[in-house]
Amino acid sequence: MASASHVPATTQTRHDAVTATALTVLRRAMVEGVPVTREGLEREACINLDASPEDAMRELDDVAQRLGVSSLS
Repeated sequence: MASASHVPATTQTRHDAVTATALTVLRRAMVEGVPVTREGLEREACINLDASPEDAMRELDDVAQRLGVSSLS
């Protein structure tokens, strides 16, 4: 994986949005006791990525797979 200094700004911004999505969902689960659901993840991804539910989840899945995490679908 390229270091942040070699990643285009728009790509880095998208990666940051995916990271924010995951950390927000994780924080809500740990601190607030909110159950982790696909719908909750999708909703947060839509907000952070400013995308449709399908596009947001596709982008999350792409990043997950690139990091070696099994497909989310």
